[in-house]
Amino acid sequence: MAVVAGLLVSSGCSAAGSDRAGGHADAQPTVLTLANPGGAVEPPQLVAWAKRVEQMSKGTIRIRFRDEWREGQARPEVPTLDDIRKGKADMAWVGARAFDRVGVTDFQALLAPMLVDSYELEAKVFEAGIPAKMLGGVRKAGLVGIGVLPGPLARLVGTRKPMVNPDALKDEKIASQDSALMDESLRAWGATPVQAPPGVDLSPFGGIQMQLGAVVGRHHESDAKYVTGNIDLWPRALVVVMGKAAHNRLSARQREILTDALKQTITKAVDASRAEDRESAPTLCRMGMKLPSASASDVKAMRSAVQPVYARLRNNKRTGNWLAQIQFLKETTGVGPDTVSCPAKSTAAGPLQGQWTRTMTESDWRHWPGYDTWTERPPNGTWTLAFNNGILTKTDPNGETERWPYQTFRDRIHLDGLVTFNATFHLDAGQLTFDNFDMSDCPDCAGYVVTFGGSQQPWVSTAVAH
Repeated sequence: MAVVAGLLVSSGCSAAGSDRAGGHADAQPTVLTLANPGGAVEPPQLVAWAKRVEQMSKGTIRIRFRDEWREGQARPEVPTLDDIRKGKADMAWVGARAFDRVGVTDFQALLAPMLVDSYELEAKVFEAGIPAKMLGGVRKAGLVGIGVLPGPLARLVGTRKPMVNPDALKDEKIASQDSALMDESLRAWGATPVQAPPGVDLSPFGGIQMQLGAVVGRHHESDAKYVTGNIDLWPRALVVVMGKAAHNRLSARQREILTDALKQTITKAVDASRAEDRESAPTLCRMGMKLPSASASDVKAMRSAVQPVYARLRNNKRTGNWLAQIQFLKETTGVGPDTVSCPAKSTAAGPLQGQWTRTMTESDWRHWPGYDTWTERPPNGTWTLAFNNGILTKTDPNGETERWPYQTFRDRIHLDGLVTFNATFHLDAGQLTFDNFDMSDCPDCAGYVVTFGGSQQPWVSTAVAH
């Protein structure tokens, strides 16, 4: 990512504090570090929980995310659990899927293939307290369970063809996260699961199982073409765990706040997951991906293929009981699978449609405050901004590109993708400039102010002779 590192705002996390809630008014707040395995972006479900913790504790408990924990590893979650046991961070969130790799199978009923296939059903399952009952199993892994939050539904992403039935999946290598149950399900559909980091290049694979928001965030539109819109594989339930030593340092009231705040965040977490799909689907469509639907016979074939998986799950009395409870909720809720599809294409090009360039040398940047202190400077040469039906592609002089969905309203532009910010744009006789940047949603993105607006040179439309 081409950014000016010297302008970025640091977001480092503090070490855990030893002060306790309810102490002297001048006491420092208790700061709990939370490992965010393999990610630079904090899940909105957990951000909402962290805010609720701070509200309930009146600022005496704060949660600080440790992002990109074990980033780049194909299996970051299981080692993260070991890190928490060893006290390398106070807490972590880990996908429920990973626990069966450490002998905890309690979450498998929640993740049974194509069982929880709508956000309404997921909400009902959490309201019934079923995941909370499953949480006790994490003690077997030497950890303290704080709670479980609902997350987005995973779908099948195809690199070269739609993954709509077992025939399409047969003999295909499917990139997957660490989970024995998910590997078992993929094999039942005829695929070969391969452990790979979330941001891996999908070109060597037939596809990946992933939620829509991650497909956007990891820019898989560049190496995949299809997302099956009406097959919801399983929810990405988020399990928050804590090390025993860190948990023992908390007061009873602090422990209660952590768990109660999480319970109170369940509705917001479902809403955030639903919103993630609602916003991500049209973004993927604008980026050129297709969202085909499986036929009724295809869906039936997918369900039939995983019946041996269900048979194994039912052999465990407790898992079988939870399966029955979830199936009952599914039948009584009466809601079919959540589906996504591409909206009708808009013919409105927007005021910025087209390509804009500017050529800059070091002298063009020198007027910017603090230039002499920048630790990284933008490359000199010709920069390009290409606006095309809601997608902005920025290319720097070295040929490196970044893409974002964008929206315009009057003279304001909103970019929401790898970075999120707003700015005012001005058009005048084929020239384009930006100012009034709002980086409140992405404080670490200040470097983009320089990229877009940090030059005395305007952007010039390539459609205008110059």
